[in-house]
Amino acid sequence: MNKQELETKIQRVRERSPETYNEVLHVVVPFYMFHQKLHRGTTKIQEEKYNITSSELDVMRCLLMSNNADNVLSPTKIYEKLIFTSGAITKVLKKLEDKGYIVRIDNQYDKRSNLVQLTPIGYDVCKNALIDVFAFEEECFSKLTKEEIKVYEDLTLKLLS
Repeated sequence: MNKQELETKIQRVRERSPETYNEVLHVVVPFYMFHQKLHRGTTKIQEEKYNITSSELDVMRCLLMSNNADNVLSPTKIYEKLIFTSGAITKVLKKLEDKGYIVRIDNQYDKRSNLVQLTPIGYDVCKNALIDVFAFEEECFSKLTKEEIKVYEDLTLKLLS
């Protein structure tokens, strides 16, 4: 969509529903459209190329980025880091286990619980999926110069503070 088409749609909102029109629409609508483009693109890569969901990649990434060389965490640590419910993490872990991307191992410090470990296959899938997702995201921002990207980053961080 080009800028003129966007302005036409926003103008239509202004005319047809003036009570819902706001100047911030000129920023918010393109923001959400770009977010949707990123989300759809990354989801497509994950699902079509790797047959994994965003939640599954999040869990594998969490294990990959753990502070140990064995890529091991407890399910509790995973759901705390990802802000998942324990029920949701159980379902995701089961799917990853069925795919052979993780294994559950005994916790030598607490016999009542197991730990979760990324398998070599899971490691490869996670690494490759992240490489492809980051390449897609980089392509999405490729229309911006380095200076524009820095300004975008600064403005986004300012809005988040």
